[in-house]
Amino acid sequence: MSNTTASGASTLENVSISDLAKHVQSLSDRIDDLEQEVAEKDERINNLEQRVNELEDYRTEAAKERAQERQQLSSLEETTETMESDIDDLTDAEEKNSRVRASVSRIINLVRDYETEEGVDDDSPNLAAEATNAGRQLFETVQRSEQNTELVNFREKRAESQQVEDKYLDVLEHAKNVAKTNDVMVARLGYREVATHYGCAYKNDGYRVMEEMAERVPGVTYKESRTLCVDDAMGVGGHHIEITFAHPDLAGWMRAHEANAGGNGGR
Repeated sequence: MSNTTASGASTLENVSISDLAKHVQSLSDRIDDLEQEVAEKDERINNLEQRVNELEDYRTEAAKERAQERQQLSSLEETTETMESDIDDLTDAEEKNSRVRASVSRIINLVRDYETEEGVDDDSPNLAAEATNAGRQLFETVQRSEQNTELVNFREKRAESQQVEDKYLDVLEHAKNVAKTNDVMVARLGYREVATHYGCAYKNDGYRVMEEMAERVPGVTYKESRTLCVDDAMGVGGHHIEITFAHPDLAGWMRAHEANAGGNGGR
């Protein structure tokens, strides 16, 4: 027992104080190093946690953005469908409008008297105005047709009507020659010329014939003369008729009555 104590004491005596101090310092330095490593690791952990939080926030924001984009995409799809529907409606309306314009242009071309190459295009910007004019012309044509029907039927009221029509045609043929000679579309005939070509027994009967023709023949107008002649001074002049060969119904009237004359053995 005493030996062991003596041995331990002998060992401690052999260690110098300086060595113990160095050893303690070394342990202290080691502890500082470990504490520094722990602090660095704590800092890294904090950095990683911060990074994780940032990534989590980024993931949340990205999810929100994707949701907004999906909502916008859905809205765009609805808008596209609406636009496609509107385009289909516009296409149908345009096709209907084209058909209407084509129909209107055909009506205008049928109503108007095209002796020239003039025509109406389906895309004409003045189609509405031309349709209005065509409607008015059609209305006037119907009215003239009704009046002409009455004129054609007047033969039923007079037994000598066919003969009268033939005499009217004789006067009109003379007027046509006068217009051709003077290179005009309106011929002017006095009562003497009318009486001569109508075949009146008396020249003054030419006034009665002029009035009848103005009432019964389209394009014939009974007018007061502006020039003074011998007959005016005698009180038997002052009127004439004007035959307008550009009148839209005159040529048809003449053809119809010429055909009637031909069907009854000619004039």
